[in-house]
Amino acid sequence: MICTLSLYLLILISGLWNVGRTLNYCETIDSFVLRNKDLHNLKLSNADWESIKLVASWLKSFRSATIEMSTTKSPMLSMTHVIFQGLQDDIKGILHSLSDSVSPKIKLGLTDAHCKLSDYYY
Repeated sequence: MICTLSLYLLILISGLWNVGRTLNYCETIDSFVLRNKDLHNLKLSNADWESIKLVASWLKSFRSATIEMSTTKSPMLSMTHVIFQGLQDDIKGILHSLSDSVSPKIKLGLTDAHCKLSDYYY
């Protein structure tokens, strides 16, 4: 059980660092969970996987911003302003495009991210 749980946690942790790649292994992860009784309560539903796919697509904006901010040793304030404004615009667009079926927790997370960027901006 400890070995199995450790492996599952490693899968989850690797997913946090590379969600896009982990999405390529949805069936493998589901199969692994189903083969291990102690993990059955951790099985992700189709709605869970869809939520993860949505979040993964949104994280691309943050990845791009991180790369842009990391390209110079000391980013200029004007560039930082543009990057943060771009992230806010992306999040605002995402919030407006969400269907009613999206989890309220996900909507709240996006709203919190938008507010946090506003805190930095003003």
